[in-house]
Amino acid sequence: MPETVKSKIKRNPQKSRANLLKAGVKLFSQRGYDGVSVDEIVQRAGVNKRMLYHYYGNKDGLYVEVLRVVFSELESLEIAALTEDISTADAIRKVLKEYFIFLEGHQEFVSLLMWENLNRGRFLDVHPNLLSKSKVLARLREIVVHARATGEIDQDVDARHLLVLLYGACFIYQSNRFTLHHTMELDCRRPSVLRDGLRLAQNIIVRGLLSPVGHPKNRAS
Repeated sequence: MPETVKSKIKRNPQKSRANLLKAGVKLFSQRGYDGVSVDEIVQRAGVNKRMLYHYYGNKDGLYVEVLRVVFSELESLEIAALTEDISTADAIRKVLKEYFIFLEGHQEFVSLLMWENLNRGRFLDVHPNLLSKSKVLARLREIVVHARATGEIDQDVDARHLLVLLYGACFIYQSNRFTLHHTMELDCRRPSVLRDGLRLAQNIIVRGLLSPVGHPKNRAS
């Protein structure tokens, strides 16, 4: 390799690593793990194969890092939304809003999650804690316990099912956006459609979750 090329690589190790990660996010989200070659990744990143093996070990290592980085972005938003000192109803509305915003702006996250499910979570079997929701679930359980104690919630609520419900109400607007457009004439690219979907999800879940006494409209001001 010419000395000038070697020098550039040495001077820009962070850029090379970032370019590989960026290329991995783009390509893996488009075609999944099996549909992407190492040659394609390094070509898109503008580096040589040696850099990929140096920073990530191999293609598997890059893919795992792609999943970790992309999914950690959502977790930080979830934790922030659920740790604010607000009512249970407001917390639910807040996290639903964050989901809608995040998923709309992170199509690669949507695609990567769908690919990992199509592949039956084979990488998650090897790395069981990679995409753990333990922190979010712990906080959601605290909210549920507190709401039960204050009478806001008068039913048994499994935080895991609640998180699935919250997430699913938002995810389908992006995961099924093409079929929704063709089968229902529901264009999920339009902000007004997403606003209506968010509002309905917030109202139905909050009203279904909170007890009559604990519902915001029924509490004394």
